[in-house]
Amino acid sequence: MKGDIRKALDYLNANKVRANYSAIQGYLGIGPFEKVDWTEILGPPRQYTSWVVHRRTGLPDGHKPAELHPDLMVSDEIITKSKVLQAAIAEFERNGDESLAAANGRTVEVADCHGNAAAVICPACKKAYLISGFLNKGVRSCPHCGKSRAVFADVKADWETTHQDDIVEPEQESTRLLFKKEWLGYDVWVTFTEDDTVYRYPHDQLLQTFINRLGIIEGTKTWESDGVYSFPRLSGEQKKMLKRYVVEVRNLPEATQAAETGIVIPEPETAPNPEELK
Repeated sequence: MKGDIRKALDYLNANKVRANYSAIQGYLGIGPFEKVDWTEILGPPRQYTSWVVHRRTGLPDGHKPAELHPDLMVSDEIITKSKVLQAAIAEFERNGDESLAAANGRTVEVADCHGNAAAVICPACKKAYLISGFLNKGVRSCPHCGKSRAVFADVKADWETTHQDDIVEPEQESTRLLFKKEWLGYDVWVTFTEDDTVYRYPHDQLLQTFINRLGIIEGTKTWESDGVYSFPRLSGEQKKMLKRYVVEVRNLPEATQAAETGIVIPEPETAPNPEELK
């Protein structure tokens, strides 16, 4: 049976114990002679992954001192057998389920939620940890003790129930091109009108485009202090960038010869009796 690297790392972090690469490889169901890309399995070097080490040195590959967990060398124990690791993880999960049941149904406490990320507090160890709506399918166990599990969809719903005033509506209206820090991460679309042209743009995407292409907004006083940046009038370059977001053009004058050339052509005179026109 193939193991789950996330469960292994959760166990190692919670118990502050190291496991060597061979034990992890066997636990994951990878043969001893198969080539292993540890970067693909563990991701970038960080404290969370530093518990997977070499048996002789007791240290992980490619980790800088700041990327080593501060408690990495607290214990001399290093798990070297995949079966031992598998049994320990299974016991760890059973204990976690029992602890949750003993907590009388208590769930994680939501400390903050913004966009697709949230900070929660574990009911077992009382420590805070982050959960993302994108990573790990929106589910994460407590990295400190492993005795709680947060589901982002539930966390967000709980937060919105108790913070109705903080909910950002996905459709916003403005009198001009406008960016706000409070809209970041909420998939907001903004509609405004200038010169009878109606624009509707994706807030976060266009903000990043303006920062990257025009080199403006970031570092300004209004953005850094007030969290707001607006454009009273669009420049020619900005209109080109917003062209794809035009949804309506109102009150366009009808194309006429006079409008195109500036020459006024008089209407032909008419009368019931042609003799009157002579």
